[in-house]
Parts: sequence; structure tokens; C-alpha cells
Amino acid sequence: MREALGADPPGLLERLRAGDARAFEDLVIAYQHRVFGVALRMLGSRAEAEEIAQEVFLRAYRAIGAFRGEARLGTWLYGIASRLCLNRLASPDRRLARGDEALADVAAPTPDAASAAERAELDAALRAAIAGLPEERRLVLVLRDVEGLSYEEIAETLAIDPGTVRSRLHRARLQLKEKLERFA
Repeated sequence: MREALGADPPGLLERLRAGDARAFEDLVIAYQHRVFGVALRMLGSRAEAEEIAQEVFLRAYRAIGAFRGEARLGTWLYGIASRLCLNRLASPDRRLARGDEALADVAAPTPDAASAAERAELDAALRAAIAGLPEERRLVLVLRDVEGLSYEEIAETLAIDPGTVRSRLHRARLQLKEKLERFA
């Protein structure tokens, strides 16, 4: 799990609004991995995640003048990424790939072949279980348990009530527990 979003780099928003090209580069460097990670875990495809991440920063570049600064830049970017991912998942021509590469980077070194095989089986089951969650629950789970956002940051990002965040997260975790019971 990553650390929760911290404060924006000092002066970044002002530099962005002033049209400083280096400021936009700093924004991309600061948030590209997180934005890509959310998109990858939501969509399960590196190619689609790269497209979404590019679109997020393109939209942010175009809309920075309209950004009121009431939220952190990272929260705003997560909101853009979340909406784009949900739109992509809802598109009629897209089929949700089960057992995809969404959490491929979870694997850890293991001491022997039996443990490695067991870990690989668990990783595959976890990826499939997360991919099988309804999009709204999967998004909340990824933002909280993988990206480390607080309930309030998630609520702000998705423009929903913190109680709704808790409810969706609770249901997502219950579904995962149910699907992964055989590994307990």
C-alpha cells in the first residue's frame, strides 16, 4: 500500500496557472505512477491504463484554469482518472477481462517451489476476485487499500458521502473474503 496523498508541492498550483511548462512536467512526474496504477487496477490492461493516464493529464492541462484549488491536485487527478475508468468500463464495446494483469506486481519472492506455486495461485485468485467486483466497489477498494487514500479523500475524489465510501469498501472486502475463503 502506498502512503496517503500528502500536500501538493509548494507553489505548484500557482506555477501551473501561470502556464509554467516545467510545472506541468513536475505535476506529471509527481502523479503519473499513481494515476497509472489506479487505471491499471481498474481496467486490467496496461495499454488502456496508459491511454487513460495520458487523457487524465491532457484534461488536467486543459482545465487547470478552472480548478478551484479546494482539493489537492492529486485528489483532483484521481477524480478525473476514476471517471474516465468508469466510463471506459461502461462502454458497450469493451469486455472486462477476467484474471488480467491488474495486480501482477503483487508477487513476492518465496523460499521454495511449493510456496511459489501457492503464492502464484493466491495472486491469481486475488486478481480475479478484484476484477470480479462491481466497478464502484473495485474503485473504492483500489483507492483505499492499494493507493492508501483516506475515506475523506476518496469521498472528495468520487464526489460521494464518506458513509458511502465505508459502505462500498465494507461490501467489497466481504466479497473478497467470500471469494478467497479457501486460502484462509
